[in-house]
Amino acid sequence: MTGQMPSNEWNGMRIETLALTGASAGTRRELTLYRYGALGAQPKVYLQAGLHADEMPGVLVLHHLMDLLDQASGRGEIKGEICVVPVANPIGLSQWTYQRPLGRQDADTLQNFNRGYPELGKLVADGLEGSLGSEPAQNLRLIRKAFRKELAKLQPRTDVQEMQVGLLGWSCDADFVLDLHCDHFAVMHLYASTAQPEVTSWLCQAVGAKLALIEDISGGHAFDEAHTVPWRQLRERFGAVVPMGCFSATLEYRGQFDVDDGVAAQDAQNLMSFLARVGAVEGCGKQIFPDAVHLPLGGADQVYAPQGGVVTWMAALGDQVEAGQVLGHVVDPVSRRRMPLTAPVRGMLFRTELWRSCRRGQSLAHVAGETVVRSGDLLSL
Repeated sequence: MTGQMPSNEWNGMRIETLALTGASAGTRRELTLYRYGALGAQPKVYLQAGLHADEMPGVLVLHHLMDLLDQASGRGEIKGEICVVPVANPIGLSQWTYQRPLGRQDADTLQNFNRGYPELGKLVADGLEGSLGSEPAQNLRLIRKAFRKELAKLQPRTDVQEMQVGLLGWSCDADFVLDLHCDHFAVMHLYASTAQPEVTSWLCQAVGAKLALIEDISGGHAFDEAHTVPWRQLRERFGAVVPMGCFSATLEYRGQFDVDDGVAAQDAQNLMSFLARVGAVEGCGKQIFPDAVHLPLGGADQVYAPQGGVVTWMAALGDQVEAGQVLGHVVDPVSRRRMPLTAPVRGMLFRTELWRSCRRGQSLAHVAGETVVRSGDLLSL
C-alpha cells in the first residue's frame, strides 16, 4: 500500500491524504481525511460518506458537518478525536457510463464497493493466543495494535483493495464508526449490530432515524461489519476479556434525490448531537428524536415484480402495512394487464426502487417486519 503523505494542519484540524497506486500508467487517485482533536484522544469517532459513489446525501451532510467541526475546533470544544472522510470512493466517482454514475460497483470487477473488506478478526486471532490478559482495556489496545499490524502486511492487488485497506487503516482503532449512505427512495434508517443496543438508540434519537435494522452478521463483509464482527469473533474465542471495542453503523440518509443544503445542514447538526452524546465534542445541544423502531434485518422482506412494465405506488414510504395489502401495481402497457404489488409481511414500507420501469422478478421494495423470514447473506448485491 502506498505510504501516507504528510498532513496539513489548520485551526487544530489536520488534513491527511493517502495516494492510491493507480490501475494504469499516468493515473492516480487519493483518499483525503480531516482529523479533528488530539491524536489518540478518546473517544475516537470515524465518519465517511460516498462509499457508494452514486449516493450524495451523506457527502453533503459531511460537508456541513465539517463547517460545524471547524467552529467547534476554534472554540476548543473537540474533546475526542474525530476523523472525517468526505469522499470515501474516488474510484467510483470517476466511473460513469452512458452519462450515469455506476457508483455502487467497480466497473472493472463488478465488486460492490461496500463488500469484501478484510476480516480482521480472523487475521489477528491466532497471533493473540496466549497474549491477552484479564484486563479488557489493556486487551483493547493490544487488539487494535494487532489490527494495524495485520493491515500493514496486506498486499492489495487492485486500487479497490488498496482503497479498502486504506479506509480500514484509518478507522480500525475507532470507538465509533459511521458510514453514511442512502437508498433509492427511503425513510431515514440505519443498520447496526446487536452488540450495543443503547448506542444504537442514542444514534437513532440523535439523527431522527425511523427504523433500525439489527443483525449480528449480515454477510458480505461490508464496511460497518468489518468493525463489529471482529470483536464478536474474538469474544467468542477468548471470552469476556475481549471488550466490544467498536460501535459501527450504516446510516441511510433517505433517497438519492434527497440532496438539499437545508436538510443536510440539519442532519449535520444532528450528528453533532451524537458526537456530544458520546463525549467527542462539548458545547452543543443533544437533539433528542423519538427512538426508531428496532427490527431484525432478517425480517425485512422484498416485494417482487410479477411482470415487466410500469411501476406505480399507492402506499407511502414509512407506512405501516399488513401482509397481503396492495402497495402498488405494475402495468404491462402491451397486454394492458395491471397486476398488484402486495406486502409480503406486516411491517413498515421503508424503501422502494429508483426506476419506474421494471422487469419480471425484480425486487421493487422492502417491508420491515418483526418476524425473521430470511437468513444467510441478507444484504443486496
